Amino acid sequence: MIQGAIFDCDGTLFDSMYLYRSFVTRYLTGRGLTPENGIEDSVRYMSMLEAVEYIRGIYGLPESAEEIIADCNRMLEHAYFHEILLRPGVAVLLENLHERRVPMCIATATDRYLVEGALRRVGIDHYFSAITTCTEAGAGKEQPDVFLQALEILGTPLTATWVFEDARHAVATAKKCGFPVCAVWDLDEEDHVAQIERQSDIYLKSFADLSVEQLFA
Repeated sequence: MIQGAIFDCDGTLFDSMYLYRSFVTRYLTGRGLTPENGIEDSVRYMSMLEAVEYIRGIYGLPESAEEIIADCNRMLEHAYFHEILLRPGVAVLLENLHERRVPMCIATATDRYLVEGALRRVGIDHYFSAITTCTEAGAGKEQPDVFLQALEILGTPLTATWVFEDARHAVATAKKCGFPVCAVWDLDEEDHVAQIERQSDIYLKSFADLSVEQLFA
């Protein structure tokens, strides 16, 4: 039975992965640089800090990682503060869990202030007791750190704390840790549906398809 919930942000709560499909390419071309072939695939599962350090090394960028992250975030701010929308079924799921007094937090690769702005704008910030980020944890979701930090904040049993994710690598990491996982389809993971479905405890096309009773069984 679910006693706690850890939600990913982009691609899970928000329909926002389109922002990241080419953000490194857009940043580099804006600097007058030619992106190497496949660079978006190379940074796809990295935290913002990891991606920035990667392109700093390849292109010998003189700016600090913090300066480059600030530039990238300025590219993303408008979307988080004014544009991105919740995925179908999310609002109902959060309210159902809240009514049943299930504590919830967010574990995300996105910078905290962007997530906080988006949550406030769509009116769901009150559902979450905390936000943990990969940058603050020091590793992307190919490592368990951000999930374990969220679990510590919630104070709930690992095996009764559900992780809600869309990304293949994050699903795999959470399952390896022993979390139950509810995975939701996202266009960016279309090629990996079979693997995600196999690794998750519940796999959904949309949260609108989820009966909350499944989590309390």
